[in-house]
Amino acid sequence: MKKTLVLSMMLCGSMSLALAGCAKDDQPADSGAATASDTNNGDGDGDPGETGNSGEGEDDGTDTEDPSTSLTFVPEDDFGGVSECDPFAQDCPDGEKCVPYGSTGGNWDANKCVPVTGAGVPGDTCTYAGVVEATDDCDATSHCWDVMDVDGQNVGVCTAFCSGTADDPICEPGTSCLIANEGSITMCITQCDPLLQDCAAGLACFWAVSDFQCIFTSGEIPTGETCGYINDCEVGDTCLNAEVMPDCAGSACCGDFCSLSEPVCPLAGTECSAFFEEGMAPPGYEDVGVCILPGA
Repeated sequence: MKKTLVLSMMLCGSMSLALAGCAKDDQPADSGAATASDTNNGDGDGDPGETGNSGEGEDDGTDTEDPSTSLTFVPEDDFGGVSECDPFAQDCPDGEKCVPYGSTGGNWDANKCVPVTGAGVPGDTCTYAGVVEATDDCDATSHCWDVMDVDGQNVGVCTAFCSGTADDPICEPGTSCLIANEGSITMCITQCDPLLQDCAAGLACFWAVSDFQCIFTSGEIPTGETCGYINDCEVGDTCLNAEVMPDCAGSACCGDFCSLSEPVCPLAGTECSAFFEEGMAPPGYEDVGVCILPGA
C-alpha cells in the first residue's frame, strides 16, 4: 500500500501556541498532485489537502493567525480557480454534485459540478479519478477522501459534504466540518481523541482548525526529531515549535501528546503541559497535553 499524495496546509493556527506545523494528506498520483517529498518542500504544488497546525513550508512554523480565517492547504497566491457551484448549497444540475478540484492541474482551488456515477455512501470504499477530473463512485452526498494508491488504483473513503453554511456548518455526530482552501474543501471529517489515537489505519489524530480530526499520516519521524507538518510525526506525536522543545535542530520538532491527569513524557527535559490555553479546551479535551519544556 503506497501513499502518493499529501496534505500540507500552509497557514495554521490553534488554541495552543506550541503547535508548529500543518498537516499533509494524500491525493492520487495521476491527479497532477505532488508526492510527499515534493510537498515537504513547501511549494504547495499539487498538494491535495492539508490540515493541522504546522509551519508554512520553509517558514519558521510559528504562524498563529485566527485558524477560522487562515486555514489553507496551499499558498494564497496559488489560488485563482473560479468555482461554478457552492459545495454547501450543492446547487449543481440533477445528477451532478459540487466537488473540489484543481483548476490548474495542481491542488484543490475551486469547485465544479461532476456527474454522480456511483452509489457509495459515507464510510464506503471509493475510487477517485484525480484532482483535475475529480469524479468518484460515491453518491451525491459525499466525495472520495483520504485517497491512496492501492495496487495502482486511487482508493479512498466516501466522506460526507458539510451541510448548512460556512458560518454554521452541519455534520453528523462523530464528525466535524473541515473548511479549507478558501472554502473549496468542505468535508465532514471523523473526530478523534489524541490520547487514544482512535482513528482508522493510515490515519492519526491531530488538531485541525477547530477540532481533533483523523488525518492521513506518514508516521515516520520520531519524537524530538525535526518536522515540517503535524502529520510528519509518528502516531501519538505532533509537530511543535522549536522554542518549546529541547535541543530541536530545526524550526519545529515532533513532541508527544500526553494526559494531564496521568502525565508521561518519554523525551528527557519535557513535561506534560496543557494543550489548550486555560479555559479554552473544548468539552472532552480538558485532559489533553503536550510534552514540552517546563514553563514554555
